[in-house]
Amino acid sequence: MLVTDLRHFEGIELDPGAPTPALRLATHLRRIVRAATVFAGRGIQPTALPCRRRPGRVPCPGRLRVERQDLPSRILWECPACDEAGVIDGWQGSLDDLSVLSESDEGGGLVQVVIPEKAYQLLLAEIALGQGCERLLYRARPRPEGVELSGNEDDFEQLIGVVAFQAYHSATRARQRRWRAICNCLRPPARSWLENSTDVVIDELASFGLVSLRVHVTELIRDRLATVMKALEITEQSARRYLEEEDLRELAREAAVKLADEQPGANLYEQPRTIPASLQTIGRNIAALAEAAQVRVLNADTVGAHGALQLMSLLGQFLREIPAEPSGPVLLPQAMLTRSARLLEATAQMVREGFVVAPDIPVDAVPALAEAFARDAGMLRALVGGSAAGPSPAS
Repeated sequence: MLVTDLRHFEGIELDPGAPTPALRLATHLRRIVRAATVFAGRGIQPTALPCRRRPGRVPCPGRLRVERQDLPSRILWECPACDEAGVIDGWQGSLDDLSVLSESDEGGGLVQVVIPEKAYQLLLAEIALGQGCERLLYRARPRPEGVELSGNEDDFEQLIGVVAFQAYHSATRARQRRWRAICNCLRPPARSWLENSTDVVIDELASFGLVSLRVHVTELIRDRLATVMKALEITEQSARRYLEEEDLRELAREAAVKLADEQPGANLYEQPRTIPASLQTIGRNIAALAEAAQVRVLNADTVGAHGALQLMSLLGQFLREIPAEPSGPVLLPQAMLTRSARLLEATAQMVREGFVVAPDIPVDAVPALAEAFARDAGMLRALVGGSAAGPSPAS
């Protein structure tokens, strides 16, 4: 455990005799303070900041987790891959305290861009940051394909301007090309027809209370597009004309009909309660849904998080109706159990595909988390007499 006071490093970069390791440590700690203070919320926050350790001269693959505490006022940090951890004091009111940015996040709509890991590290190391740039870089999240920057349009415009300036003033053509490539990465790509169509189908499924994993909805649209192309012997561009918004919503309704056992659009509280479940099973289901909701929130899946919270609320209502001394199992609606199973199956698939999980889960425990979701889903399907099959195309 590395216990440090940030005030001890004030002005260290101005000392020509400062040891290089001390300068590197100061930079490391300042980045941690910025990442911990740029978030408005409390609790452990996953970051895209790389670990500084090189065990066996190989860079540690871990990404730091940070937590800002109020009483006592300090910042905790750790690397889940190598278990290096520390505590930072004396950061309040310093130039690295970005809490003012966490309280004023005004601007345009939310923009999300994924850039390569090397590009992110170069941005951290070699450019002078303004407030908008700091907000983007220190709120960054790790993703399987790189690092996700999330912020408003003004922040991105500021960062793009800084990078373009760096490219223009670089001394060599190689560095100019490198910065121009980063500049291109930072420009949000225009949304494709397929992305917009996926939004429409997800929205329609959500109106029936069905949680949809984006990748599966996209595949559903691809299949329908291929069917139209083959039937009419036309190109993909021409086939898109036959899948306008209302056609896509009809596709979502067809998928909902195939999931009739979940009673799409129905009030689950009013559904017949025919499946007996023990209190232990209900408790395990609530815990699984809570973990699934956390995964969905961390990956900005508001539809999935909302679906999990609704199911948890419903189970809470059922438990409230149980007499003080229950005489047997609790009866639950079949549709509720089926919806819960599909949501947990889809969440297990998200974890397997490398989506972000709760920061307190060690890296080597992530596969076990996916299997736990799958087992809980299988338990629910067994209750309703079904099989623990994988998620359907609309899940």
